[in-house]
Amino acid sequence: MKKIIFLLCLCISFVFAKQIYIVHGYGSDENYGFLPSVAKNLKAKNHEVLLLSFPNAFSPKLDEWMQTMSQNFTKLDENTFFITHSLGGVAVLDFLNSLDERTKIGGVIMVAPFDEPLAKLPILNDFIKPKLDYKKLDNMIIHKIIISAKDDKVVPTWMSENLAKKLNAKFIRTPNGGHFMESEGFKDLPLVIEELERIK
Repeated sequence: MKKIIFLLCLCISFVFAKQIYIVHGYGSDENYGFLPSVAKNLKAKNHEVLLLSFPNAFSPKLDEWMQTMSQNFTKLDENTFFITHSLGGVAVLDFLNSLDERTKIGGVIMVAPFDEPLAKLPILNDFIKPKLDYKKLDNMIIHKIIISAKDDKVVPTWMSENLAKKLNAKFIRTPNGGHFMESEGFKDLPLVIEELERIK
């Protein structure tokens, strides 16, 4: 009987398992900050998780990142979710914007994202050159969540909030947290997992 219950629970967990792609930001990789911990915790919950290192993170090129996403993000449906940090947010939006408008994605959780030029980081302007179709993205992505800290000195919180408005996304502003960087002490970010777990 116990074995049957165990197998039943296992089957249920796989039914509700999500395909999750995690995309880091500028100057980082798959081992950076809160990303590995989030990936580990989600895998422990039986989700399929892919956390990659993107090429030339300190001098990123949109075409190289787009190619990496096209080659690796092959399961794209209502059970697919993206978790991003900083530059990873607009990179994923560029990627999704390039897909057929009939594509449906389960959701995105973007931490400290932007879609406008950053005065301190003009090297990232390549990623904001493509014209995003926000209406298309809104229709394509079922659940949209943006997390930003009030004291973010890299991506001003108003910029992340503006993006949330364009996407009709849920906007979460934390009183502190900066840019949620490793140097700011972020080796984990439970809020991301909490928000993902709320999506049924």
